[in-house]
Amino acid sequence: MSECVQIALKSGEPVAVFAGEAGGFRLIVTRSLKSVLEECRIPPAESRRVTEKGETVARPRWQTGWLFKRGKRNPVWVGRFREDALTDDGTRIRRQRSAVLGLVSEIACRQAQRLLSERLAAINQGKHKPELLISFERFVLERWEPNLYPMLGFLTVRNYRYLIRKHLLPFFGAMRLPEVSPVDVQMFLAQKAKKLAPRSLLSLRNRLLKIFGTAVKWGYVESNPAQGAQIPALVDTRDRRTLTPDQGRRLLAVLTEPYRTMVLLAVLSGLRRGEIFGLRWRSVDFSEGSLLVVESNFEGHAMPVKTRASRRKVFVDAMILEALAKLRPSAYQPDDFVFPSEKGTALHPTNVQRRVLNPACERAGIPHVSWHHFRYTYATWADPTGESIKALQAQLGHTDSKLTLSVYTQPMPEAQRRVGRKVAGVLLRSAPQSEPDPQPVSKLIQ
Repeated sequence: MSECVQIALKSGEPVAVFAGEAGGFRLIVTRSLKSVLEECRIPPAESRRVTEKGETVARPRWQTGWLFKRGKRNPVWVGRFREDALTDDGTRIRRQRSAVLGLVSEIACRQAQRLLSERLAAINQGKHKPELLISFERFVLERWEPNLYPMLGFLTVRNYRYLIRKHLLPFFGAMRLPEVSPVDVQMFLAQKAKKLAPRSLLSLRNRLLKIFGTAVKWGYVESNPAQGAQIPALVDTRDRRTLTPDQGRRLLAVLTEPYRTMVLLAVLSGLRRGEIFGLRWRSVDFSEGSLLVVESNFEGHAMPVKTRASRRKVFVDAMILEALAKLRPSAYQPDDFVFPSEKGTALHPTNVQRRVLNPACERAGIPHVSWHHFRYTYATWADPTGESIKALQAQLGHTDSKLTLSVYTQPMPEAQRRVGRKVAGVLLRSAPQSEPDPQPVSKLIQ
C-alpha cells in the first residue's frame, strides 16, 4: 500500500491525496477532507510499553515545556508543562500545569528555561509520582477524619467537626486537593476575617495546616498551601476574672451541698472542670491529703486527662478533705463519682453553671464566674505566697511554667499596693541623712 505523503487541506472542499511510488507520485483520489483524515490519521502514541521481562510499564514522554511572559506592570516567567495524574477511580490522565518561575526583571530567559528544565527533570525521567486528584471534601471525610479522630479526645473531635463543616467544606469542598494553592487559602482567610475574631481565624488556619500536612505525609500533595498564610495579630480579649477572698466567701455562703464543696474544691485545688466532674472516690486519698487526677469527664463522656502533665497528684488542704468526707455516702463503690447526678452519672458542667452557679453569683452580689475563673483564682491566690513556680505548675498540670506565670497568675491588688509601698520606702531611705525631717513622697515628686 502506498504511503500518504501530502494532503492539500482546505476545509469543506475536496482535497488531493498523493502517494509515493517508484519513479514519482501519482494521484490517488480527490475527495472530502473528513474522509481523507479518517484514512490517514496518525495513531495515538502508546502510553505503555512492554519490558524485556514482559512487564507493562508507563512509557516515558519527553517534554521541554513552554516558556512565556505573563503580566504587564511586573511581568513574570511562566512555565507550562504536562504531567500525569490519577483520578478518584485510579485512571491515569495527562493534565496541563503551569508554574511561575520568577520575575522577568530578575532572571533572564535562559535562566528561566533552566528552572523549567529542572522542574521537568523528574517527569521526563519517570520519577514523578502522579498526584491523586481527589476532592478536598472526599479526602477529609473519607480518609482524614476516619484515621485521625480515633487519636483525639471527644471535645477536640467535636470542635474539629464543627469548624470543618461550618467553614472549610463550603469553600474548599469541591476543589481538587492538589489544586488548592496558597492564594486560595489566603483568600479564604481574608473573607473570614470580615466576620470572625482573630482567634477563630487562627483555629481555621491550624485546621488547614493539619489537614494539608497530613496530605503531604500521605503523598497526596507535594507541599502544604496553608504554610505561611497570614492572619491578623491576636488580641487577647479573654476575661481572666478572679475572685477576691471576700467574693469567694460570699459565694460559698449562698451555695448548698454538694455545690458548695464543688466550688470550694475548684477554688482551693485549681482542677479543671472536667477533672472535677470526673473525680471518683478511688482517686481521693484522705490519709495523704491528695487527689489523683487521671480522668476527665465532659458532657457525660469519660476521657483521659488533657496532657501527660495533667496526669498528676494534687495536694489539698484539710478543709477540702473534711468537706469531701461529709459528702461521702456510707455505702459507696470506689468507681462512683464524687459529685454524681440522681442517676449516678457525672453531672453536666454547663447545666450546673446555668442552674446553680449563675443564680448563686446574683444572690451573692458578684459578677458571674465560670469554672475556669476558679482556676485563675487558685493560681492568683497561690502566687503571692512565695512558693516555687514549679510547685504551682505541678498543681495546675501545666507542661510549661511560662503558661502558669503569663496566663493564669493575675496580680492581686493588695500585692500591688505592697510593691508600691516598698518602692516608696526605697526612695525615702535614699534621702540625705543630714535632713532631720524628710518630706513626704507626695512633695518629693511634685
